[in-house]
Amino acid sequence: MKRIQDSQRNISVEIEKISNRPFYSMRYYGNDCFNEYLLRGANSLEEYCSFIDTALIHNNFGCSAFVAQNTNGDILFARNMDCEYAVPMLLRLNQDSSYSFLSLVNMAFLDWDESTSDSLEKDSKLTLAAAYSPSDGINEYGFAVAVLTNAAAIYPEENDKIKLFDMTLPRLLLSKARSVEEAINYTEKYNLFYDVAPLHYIVADASGKSAVIEFVNGKMAVTKSENKYFAVTNFTLYGNPAKTGFGKERYENIQNTLEKRGGIISEEDALDLLKNNVIPGDGQWSAVYNLTKKTLSVAFSEEYEHVYRFKMYDFDMKDTVYI
Repeated sequence: MKRIQDSQRNISVEIEKISNRPFYSMRYYGNDCFNEYLLRGANSLEEYCSFIDTALIHNNFGCSAFVAQNTNGDILFARNMDCEYAVPMLLRLNQDSSYSFLSLVNMAFLDWDESTSDSLEKDSKLTLAAAYSPSDGINEYGFAVAVLTNAAAIYPEENDKIKLFDMTLPRLLLSKARSVEEAINYTEKYNLFYDVAPLHYIVADASGKSAVIEFVNGKMAVTKSENKYFAVTNFTLYGNPAKTGFGKERYENIQNTLEKRGGIISEEDALDLLKNNVIPGDGQWSAVYNLTKKTLSVAFSEEYEHVYRFKMYDFDMKDTVYI
């Protein structure tokens, strides 16, 4: 277990290697300047990286997701993370200006590789930026969000709005939103830009409401669930009754399974449904969040037989690396 301490910025993170996969967990403390980022925004990846470098640093993927319920009526939020390469990090964030949340971050997007944890004393890379880009997560109110690529998306360009890097929107929603409606309202306040491919977002809350937030012809579009279950992959749902596009087969497999079950599925079966619908060769993790009990069950492509289970407030780590 290691601890990175930046006394100048009053930030500390605790990192523990959980599995040889590798799979890590992180607990994040202190001011990560995210509220300053929301006031300033960024108009390009270069501006975003410049802000991260100044504020925190010293120096294409496809997915599937769905919402359902278990036999106890608990709301389940499930997602596959499919991409070429991932270094998964379980991130727990606590700070006064944000709701607490538990999330999964692909640290490969932040310049990590499988040996980075061993060299943090010499090079922390973009570790302190982990709190900016959860790929999926749940907050203390049982609100959850996940990102999925959608190549057809066209983001709004409204002159009076601050622009954010699209991978940082989940952090905003986990920090500020308690419900699907609040998430929609927060998303409306910002323009977005992307790096490799644009995104759409599935959101859900502990009441059972869920929606997909998308961007069609430069306008935000929202598709809300009309049933106890709801699925999304990598094509636009809004205005697409035929459900055509990349990920159609995965979408139909998940949707048909949930329909046959009346939207009722156990957490174990939800994980199996995810595992059976990964993109071949790209599957990285399959995660099921219980929004009622605020728990996470996650399995990884190289060890699907091993399921890791976490609660919102279960962490205790030691050791410090000073940077």
